Amino acid sequence: KASEDARQSTIEHFMGQQAAAAETQRALLETFVSRNRDTAFGKEHGFAAIRNIADFRRQVPIRQWDDISPYVDRVVKGEHDALTHETPVMFHWTTGTTGTPKLIPYTRACETATKQTLRLWLYTALRDNPGMLDGRAFMLVNPGVEGYTEPRIPYGSVSGNLYFRLPKTIRRHYSNTSDVYHIEDLQARFYTLMRFGVEQNCSFAVTGNPASLRSLFEMADRLCEELVRDIHDGTLSSRFEVPMHIRTAAVNDLKANPARARELTQAKQAHGALRPMEYWPDLELAGVWLGGSMGHFAPSLREWCGEKFQFRDIGYMASEGIFSVPLANGTPDSALALHSAFFEFIPEADFGNDGAPVLLAHELEAGQNYHVVVTTSGGLYRYAINDVIRVSEMVGTAPRIRFLYKGNNIQNIQGEMTSIDHVTAAVAACTEPLGIALRHFQVVADQADRRYILHVEPTAAMPAAALHALLTRFEVELGRQNMNYEYFRDRGYLYPPRLRLMRAGWFAQITADQSGQGRRVAQFKPSVLSGAAHHPEMAEAEIRYEDIPAAS
Repeated sequence: KASEDARQSTIEHFMGQQAAAAETQRALLETFVSRNRDTAFGKEHGFAAIRNIADFRRQVPIRQWDDISPYVDRVVKGEHDALTHETPVMFHWTTGTTGTPKLIPYTRACETATKQTLRLWLYTALRDNPGMLDGRAFMLVNPGVEGYTEPRIPYGSVSGNLYFRLPKTIRRHYSNTSDVYHIEDLQARFYTLMRFGVEQNCSFAVTGNPASLRSLFEMADRLCEELVRDIHDGTLSSRFEVPMHIRTAAVNDLKANPARARELTQAKQAHGALRPMEYWPDLELAGVWLGGSMGHFAPSLREWCGEKFQFRDIGYMASEGIFSVPLANGTPDSALALHSAFFEFIPEADFGNDGAPVLLAHELEAGQNYHVVVTTSGGLYRYAINDVIRVSEMVGTAPRIRFLYKGNNIQNIQGEMTSIDHVTAAVAACTEPLGIALRHFQVVADQADRRYILHVEPTAAMPAAALHALLTRFEVELGRQNMNYEYFRDRGYLYPPRLRLMRAGWFAQITADQSGQGRRVAQFKPSVLSGAAHHPEMAEAEIRYEDIPAAS
């Protein structure tokens, strides 16, 4: 009963903040400014003279990463009071939109805000799904620690960091140990996760991208015989590249389980597939992103998990912080986490314009899109994070928001953050040396298949050898233009690209579509980077990278 009372009190406090958005945000900003007035940034920007939000805005301009990175670089090198009075406990490693990895400072104050947001997520989810922790919790996250800065401060993924900071209520239910996430080879990591997960009855599964969760289920079905044999014998297949120290620790946690192996064999024989609806019959909740480009893939999980379980969005989350708390199942709309950061918003249509209105949380309007500007306890001051959100409604004085997409034409499958500049430069670097002229091209991020697909309409017929050369070079050049793409490709997070040859008239049809929608053809900017191809039915051939002869 005491635990239930504490949960209810936490939720009520949060809802009280929603009813007093302006006051909550003003008090938070005052805390940030007063605590950090003696930092290098605080002194340079006159924090000691700031008395209100208007003063803060006059003293601190809205800035992009290039404006902030010199201060962060100083923190990384050991000047820990460059941005905040606290020494970071770690850095969130993020690939960003420029192709250069970023390290986001994560302080004790960040940790406090993060834990508060995670508790709110858990408490409200348990309120609506009381059986979600009756079984095990299956988590798909990235490594929590991927390296160390020179002063020996760890850096890693936000999801891996959260894995350790979730409340004990969840941590004691984990289906596997954290070491599994440090397996470098992606297929080996996936297999090991499912080796642990399939043996147990999980009632809660969580990750970001629902397509990744589906990939795990597909692998378990495809490798059913191997999994069943491992479960029967209490082993971990030797054909996967698992570092010896992780393998030894994993095997120590595994026991022979012939009874479970028989259950799984019978399920496969009875249904023709090994699916979570059989091995996780008590799955009650799947926490995944339901908004943005990834929400499209969530419904496909029902083919594997059945109709019994519920979806719950995991919230608007970035390496800079967790910025919302979903309050209901089945919707990407969530309450702005007013305690986690000081928020400002710029209408999407005005972003980048001189004199664009800058609004506070309580000043937003339902149905409108906004770019997000954050000031965080980690020392990011008025940072235009390049995210676009939509306000679905105003409740009390606070918005319910959903993440839409990254600004500035970014596609992101696994964290590589591919931009229009990346693909334009890559295609130019391919076509010019090869003497290929294209009427139009479009690079499509296939989220479900974790690969990029280059669509081209050449000005003249292209033999197979030329198409092979184009695709081979595109793979190389995209890695040169975007080091994050190369990083994730080398580690198996992304699959090799493909090329689709479009029929003559493809670009003409796209242009006609724009004209038919009342847009001026002379000002029409054709999309060259997208999450979906224009007129995919006009593809006449597809080239697979893995099928190209070695000589190409």
